[in-house]
Amino acid sequence: MTNFEEHLAMERTGALAGLNPMFGEWQHHFHFAPKPYGNVSAKQGEFRAAIQAELTNQWLYSSNVSLEIILHVDVQTTLETDETADLDNYAKAILDAIKGPNGIMIDDTQVQSLSISWINGYGRPSFSISARGSPDDFVLKPQEFYEMPDRLWYPLGRALWSDGKAVNISDLEHYLHLSVIEQISSAQNRVRAQLRNAGHNRLKAYQIGRRIATSARGFHRSRIEGSFQMHSRSEWQNERTVWGERNADELKLIIKEMREIHDLQIDFITSQS
Repeated sequence: MTNFEEHLAMERTGALAGLNPMFGEWQHHFHFAPKPYGNVSAKQGEFRAAIQAELTNQWLYSSNVSLEIILHVDVQTTLETDETADLDNYAKAILDAIKGPNGIMIDDTQVQSLSISWINGYGRPSFSISARGSPDDFVLKPQEFYEMPDRLWYPLGRALWSDGKAVNISDLEHYLHLSVIEQISSAQNRVRAQLRNAGHNRLKAYQIGRRIATSARGFHRSRIEGSFQMHSRSEWQNERTVWGERNADELKLIIKEMREIHDLQIDFITSQS
């Protein structure tokens, strides 16, 4: 097989096992009627549960997502009665149902583009959802959230996708991943502060600060709903300290080297801006 064929087979195997979206793409058809947002709360909860009961994905999109929703409905009911709602109400209900620990994404702020339409379904009402994200922007369930110096919360699990399989990571790798995000988050904060002190406005300082970035996306605390496990900054840092005292000095050395590198980056970026 060629390299592409091998990669295609790996993606397909992982997608069939629910471990990854196929090259970043996912779709599903739900064979029951869509419900508009703002319906009786009990029915809204039932609708969310019905959607999540059909989701077999063991991953979550972790960055921007494009969504297409198609409602298969009775055209006469839609056009000649008051039994249906506006499209935006259906979109809100569906977005609410596909986010969170049991969904396909963490929060609906990840939705960068959204298309929703209806067509004549000729039969029982139903609906389909198609999602597209970057092929590498997903994480495996379950995810836990960790507070960082920028006051955002970052997802991190104990398993990573590798060659179409879920691979558990060691404690060293876990704390190393946290430390990398911590150092980059801290460096961004320092760059922004120095730039604002130098006279740049908030937006300009943010844009320049993005030159130091991690592929991980942080979320505001208010955006994280559901039963995700949350770890405050002091909590996980204390756990890392306790673990580090019992284990290798390797982590301490890596953190020290990262700090030195980021100090140099901060000096260079601020001197050029």
